[in-house]
Amino acid sequence: MAFLEELKITGSIGNLSFYKMRGVDGIVVRQKGGAPKEYVKNSPTFKVPRLYMSEFGGCSKMGKEVRFMMHPVRTLADYNFSGFINKALKIVQKQDGAGELGQRSIMLSKHPTLLAGFQLNKNTTFDSVIRTPLTYTVDRKTLSARVNIPALLRDINFHPNNRHARFCIDVSLGIVPDFTFDPKEGAYRPSAWYTSMFAPKSVSSPWFPALKGSPATSLEIALTDQVPADESYSLMLTVGVRYGSPMEDDVVEEVKRAGAAKVVAIAGWPEGDGSGDKLPVSDTMSEVVKGDGEMQAMVPVQSAATCTYGWHYTVDTRSIESIQPPEHSLKAETTTPTHAEIEGSSVKAGEITIPTVPFLIVDCKQLQSLPIAIGTAPALTLGT
Repeated sequence: MAFLEELKITGSIGNLSFYKMRGVDGIVVRQKGGAPKEYVKNSPTFKVPRLYMSEFGGCSKMGKEVRFMMHPVRTLADYNFSGFINKALKIVQKQDGAGELGQRSIMLSKHPTLLAGFQLNKNTTFDSVIRTPLTYTVDRKTLSARVNIPALLRDINFHPNNRHARFCIDVSLGIVPDFTFDPKEGAYRPSAWYTSMFAPKSVSSPWFPALKGSPATSLEIALTDQVPADESYSLMLTVGVRYGSPMEDDVVEEVKRAGAAKVVAIAGWPEGDGSGDKLPVSDTMSEVVKGDGEMQAMVPVQSAATCTYGWHYTVDTRSIESIQPPEHSLKAETTTPTHAEIEGSSVKAGEITIPTVPFLIVDCKQLQSLPIAIGTAPALTLGT
């Protein structure tokens, strides 16, 4: 990526584009390129890319609603996090195993933990300012939330910006709808009940002196005039710390572009409704195969990866298909071993143990007495 240092221009000159990007010093320069727009829309070569473009367009539309529900604390961000929100929603979209490519739904209400804990800051995060964990409750039935803020003591569990004399805590609550593909319109849409009347609400604490901290307090908020027609939505609770400067007559003026915020929690489908609220990091399934004929044991292999800026994990599900002759019985089980168990693991005849790790290494010499046919397992590596 090129940067323009001396000349201060924005716009296009020939085949170059000059623009500013939040969080980046200077002016960014990029070169125009790519296939023509009409060719991408109509050429059979771009048939599959058009499906992915349709899905990413749905993530962008839903990402706009997510950012809108963060509006009360969005000004506290120190970088443009739109791309990271779209990336998280793309992970949510991949969890839809029933939809066709290009039409997969974005059901955040079924996977709310993928956005919980998202930090809106890179340089100074909310957790580095207030280091005592907050306690909270979110009620989908009453569309309300309560955040309990502990007593904050300067340089103990509270480390504010030293340049500002006042601070306050801001809590906001909003409704984020799920997005599904509408075949008639050929685009992603939220539920019909979601209109412009749905907007985030926020409540703030009084201004406290930054040198002293603040006593323990609780902030409550409710969406009394916003009632969704079904369960295809998520309640998003965000919290932020703002800074201010004292003015005349005890008036405190907020300092722009200062502070920190994060997504505290997202309440998805109620428990017991098959929501899949929590994605498993590992899963265990054992199956004994006996009898004549073709026998198969499907073993789910799942891997967990840490996400950027507050995302917890993603789940990548693969399957390994094993075939055994009639005289053998196969017991396949997935576990979550320790590092020492992984290094010292071995495969015995008649029994195979597959650790839940992103990459599997199987010794072929030890599998000579146990014939195995490997199916769809992109992360499987055979070593000698």
